[in-house]
Amino acid sequence: MTSERLETLLARIPALRIAVLGDFAVDFYFDIQTSTGEFSIETAKEVHLASQPRAYLGGAGNVAKNLAILGVQVSAFGVRGNDLFGREMAHQMSLLGIDDKNMLESEIDTPTYSKPMTEDDELNRIDFGTLSANFQNLTGDLLAKLQSDSFDWIIVNEQFGKPLLQATHIESLGYQHALADLRSLGSHAKHLPLKVNEAEFIKIHQKPATDENIQNWAISRKKPVLVTLGEKGMVYASEEELHHQPAFPVNRPIDTVGAGDMVVAGFSAARAAGASIQEACEFASLAVHISIHQVGETGSASPEAIRQKHYEYSIA
Repeated sequence: MTSERLETLLARIPALRIAVLGDFAVDFYFDIQTSTGEFSIETAKEVHLASQPRAYLGGAGNVAKNLAILGVQVSAFGVRGNDLFGREMAHQMSLLGIDDKNMLESEIDTPTYSKPMTEDDELNRIDFGTLSANFQNLTGDLLAKLQSDSFDWIIVNEQFGKPLLQATHIESLGYQHALADLRSLGSHAKHLPLKVNEAEFIKIHQKPATDENIQNWAISRKKPVLVTLGEKGMVYASEEELHHQPAFPVNRPIDTVGAGDMVVAGFSAARAAGASIQEACEFASLAVHISIHQVGETGSASPEAIRQKHYEYSIA
């Protein structure tokens, strides 16, 4: 991709309207010190000290965040609770300019991934709301709202144990310009292009994620697939086309949490802006390369950062 072509795509992205439908969450990080020498008078247990609380949009929200930072006009379709983390989710969306009028309130704990950190290592997560029995009460309303509007691209996200979209919903969805990232319901995405990672591909097919195996899958399902392969890059395959995009060399340390979300956002924004498959894969590869070098958070990539990284590699 030439610099001129990249500038064309970046100039088109702010005019895009992209909808993100699915499992929105908050990523809540904090630093923790477990050996303090201080003990609770009430319980006699050692007190843990926490500091630097920070919150980001997680799950489908991380995709929406990445799109917004790229400059896309993002509309969120999901569910949140009227609680501490629900208010933080609304605040984060407001800061990013994400349209949240279709983030419906329900009687749930807002899904939250609470992540204690020590020296850049993530300890055991403490999750809220990801198994809520009431999470699917408003799914029908959200699908009706989505279908009543028009978007340049639609992203479908599923990752909770009890997700917003059930198998029957996934089977009924069919959008021409879309990409689905589904943790457990991918086999039901009969009418949607699908993104999976290498481990998910191997689990589904019980065979390695080679170019040939990936394209055979795309041919059998009659819809395109995008398979991320970590440091080996990514592969896009359809019935007619195959492209293997190498990854850019990494500089340690890296943090790959949320890398798949960045690929989904970068690829979708580029394709919606008119990029070819090869251009969209390169754009997504640049974006994820930038994001994984942001340790201790689910990273993102701004247009300026993508422009700079492309320049660095074009002169290398």
